[in-house]
Amino acid sequence: MGFRLNNNKITYVAVTFFVIVAITGIISLLSRTINRSLYAERQQTLRLVAGTAADIADRNTAMTWNMAEYIVSSLTHGLKFTDDIESCIRLVNGHHDLRQDHYYLVDSKGRYYCSDGTEGKLLDLTRFLPDTPDRDVYLGVIPHLDNSHVFITYRQRIEPITVNSLNGKVTVLFIAYAQEPQSLVYDISQLFPGEVNTFIHDDTGQMLFKHFGLELLMEGYNIYDKFERSTEVYGEKAEGLVAASRNGEKIVVELEINGKRYFFCSAPMDTVGWTLAFIVKKEMLSGIGEIPFSTIVFLMALIAIILGIALLGLLYLIMSSRRNKERLVESEKLADAMGTASRAKSEFLSNMSHDIRTPINGIMGMTSIAMDCADDPDKVRGCLGKIDNASRHLLSLVNDVLDMSRIESGKTRINNVPSDVRTICENCSSIINGQLSGRVLDFKTECNVSNPRIMADELHLRQVLINILGNAVKFTPDGGKILFSCTEKACTDSRVAYDFVIKDNGIGMSEEFQKHIFESFAQEENRGRSNYKGTGLGMAITRQLVDLMGGEIEVESAVDQGSTFTVTISFDRDLSEQTETADEASTSASIEGCRILLVEDNELNREIASTLLSDMGAEISCAEDGIDAVEKFRDSEPGTYDIILMDVMMPRMNGLDATRTIRALARPDAATIPILAMTANAFDEDIRATREAGMDAHLSKPIDLGEVLRTISQHFKK
Repeated sequence: MGFRLNNNKITYVAVTFFVIVAITGIISLLSRTINRSLYAERQQTLRLVAGTAADIADRNTAMTWNMAEYIVSSLTHGLKFTDDIESCIRLVNGHHDLRQDHYYLVDSKGRYYCSDGTEGKLLDLTRFLPDTPDRDVYLGVIPHLDNSHVFITYRQRIEPITVNSLNGKVTVLFIAYAQEPQSLVYDISQLFPGEVNTFIHDDTGQMLFKHFGLELLMEGYNIYDKFERSTEVYGEKAEGLVAASRNGEKIVVELEINGKRYFFCSAPMDTVGWTLAFIVKKEMLSGIGEIPFSTIVFLMALIAIILGIALLGLLYLIMSSRRNKERLVESEKLADAMGTASRAKSEFLSNMSHDIRTPINGIMGMTSIAMDCADDPDKVRGCLGKIDNASRHLLSLVNDVLDMSRIESGKTRINNVPSDVRTICENCSSIINGQLSGRVLDFKTECNVSNPRIMADELHLRQVLINILGNAVKFTPDGGKILFSCTEKACTDSRVAYDFVIKDNGIGMSEEFQKHIFESFAQEENRGRSNYKGTGLGMAITRQLVDLMGGEIEVESAVDQGSTFTVTISFDRDLSEQTETADEASTSASIEGCRILLVEDNELNREIASTLLSDMGAEISCAEDGIDAVEKFRDSEPGTYDIILMDVMMPRMNGLDATRTIRALARPDAATIPILAMTANAFDEDIRATREAGMDAHLSKPIDLGEVLRTISQHFKK
């Protein structure tokens, strides 16, 4: 009985032990199965993270290249019209977007000229040799920026351009756009704060740069070499990992390196042929791999934690993906807008090509006819008149383009001076009457003002009115009527407002086009361009100038019934005493006997100015550049010259340096002789530069003979 009891006890113990072992085995197997499942799930999540990060970097690279390619294309067109490296750099600076990116030009000898004004010699010339591809993206060093810091460079070959520089003539072969590589990489450390190392390597396994995270094993190493020296986990072989990486596959693997375990993840960047990878400590992903027996009791809690982390990670990735999609949509909209702007500019360039060639063709044709009929004064005079008209039309086209550029860049300033609104209106009427030669139009002017004295920018106010009046003349057929009126609208002790109305009964405009009339390059019908020539910028310039003067402009029009433009502007009243007008001053001006040193490098311009000034009684001596001018003034007796007319853009020594040199000479008249700039550089910054160099006045080319006479007379001391 006792034996049987003992046997029962043994059986009971054995069964109990077997059950415990079975339960333990089942739980252990279940645990390992769950571990494997969780490990596979984590692999998939990490693969998704790696793929998403690589896709973002790849899209950023592609978008950056497309933007760089567009900017490079724009610069390539502009560079065709430059003749020195400084002009090239200024053109490049016009596209600089004020981020930590850099544009630079590279010549045939490997020298680069950066948009920040610096230059130097490239360390790696192999990317800029004549037989390299036309388009290339690579990682390299730009010496003057930071010899220890790399940049992604987008390089494009251009048609060789030979320009002047301080080192003589150089041939520009490439335009490059450099960007810090870190700006392309998605910050994976947001998922694993402080415990992740993100980097990019090339197809040989060599690490190119690091972004965030751990100071660990990868710095300065070849990734593929590290695979070969690591301990494989779950059967992954180093050879297979290297082959998979080179084949552009996504990799997620657990490796043991230097006794520690890490997860290594990578995905390809197709646009540039690189691979984005990151490595994270396994302990950051606790619960993946083996779960010790002592933690089996916490299995469900651990699974819940892992699932929670996975869900949060997936939610984060989904939200990030949604944000990336929104950014992609915005980028596509931006690309569409850029495409629309590009098409508008292309159409504008096509139209401008036609409009510029037309007067040039007329000038060349009339010149040829005049040369063939030199013995027929009447015919020559007629040709010269037509050449003058074509030249003025060509100048107006150029002025429109330059005016719009300056207004959009914010460089146009309103300069109010004492003025008379009646005189401004009379001047506008005189100009328009000059355009009516050969036309049959009834043009009337009315000026109903009681307080005409104002503080106004005469130049820009006159430009607004002439633009509108010129359009009225252009779009009103013979037999039509044009009314130009100025009416005082309101007046206080300090302010006065006027309505300027231009009304015609010409061809008018459609209601749809009136919505776009003040947009740049706007022209209603291309089929009308042969009869009504222009840039499509006149009304855009008009609107911008009216806004700058604090006014308003309105338009009413109907097809075949005419148009009415109303400009309303309020001015400060001029309560000072009236002064002599410019016309009165020019009438009394005289330069008889004035001894002038004319400094001009262009032989044709020198001949024109010399002839016109000599006909007015001046005595002219000529110098061909700044050095010649300095030598002639230095070697002359004091008082030999009354005035110096100085061009600015000249070889050997420009006009600004020549003026500074003359002012510094040790002779009594060096500091007092009037030096007047007479140059094609007509912008505000150009005028400021001549003043700072020591010049007394600024005359712009093409020269206005009355303005030249008036200015010289003001500075001429008989």
